[in-house]
Amino acid sequence: MRFIYVQVIFWLLCSETAAANTGKYVIYFFSALRDRRFPPIQQKELPNLECTVSLLTNYEPDLHYLDWEVGKHGIIIEFTDPDYNTRRSATYLPEVAAHEGWTTLEAIESLIRKAGYNGAITESLRKQIRLTRYQSTLFTMHYSEYTNYVKTTRGAKPSLAGAKASN
Repeated sequence: MRFIYVQVIFWLLCSETAAANTGKYVIYFFSALRDRRFPPIQQKELPNLECTVSLLTNYEPDLHYLDWEVGKHGIIIEFTDPDYNTRRSATYLPEVAAHEGWTTLEAIESLIRKAGYNGAITESLRKQIRLTRYQSTLFTMHYSEYTNYVKTTRGAKPSLAGAKASN
């Protein structure tokens, strides 16, 4: 049995910076729902499904690349790729660096690679990073909790769009 973990990110627009970038966050949201790294969830896997929603808050933009705490802050980095003169960006949720056992510097270097940069990571490159840190609150619901909720509120089991009718 494979482990199924679905994470949906809701960006709480609680700062002018976040509000100005709403379109970018919508792109992140739809990218998360169509992540081709993982096969689609099969109906037989539903009983093992757990959905975690990260509610992101307390955005603090324009910080030094090391001005954040592993396990407390999520980070968004933005920088210009010196080899191609293109903007690059990437983000990690607060739990990622802690889960991987990274230091702040290791997380930054991993995030630079995640953003698609393949050149040498120098102090000069790190210093030009525009970092935004944020915090999150996680809410998790197991599939059985979801089905109980639907039964209670709608009086019927959840139905699956496109699923074959059971006999």
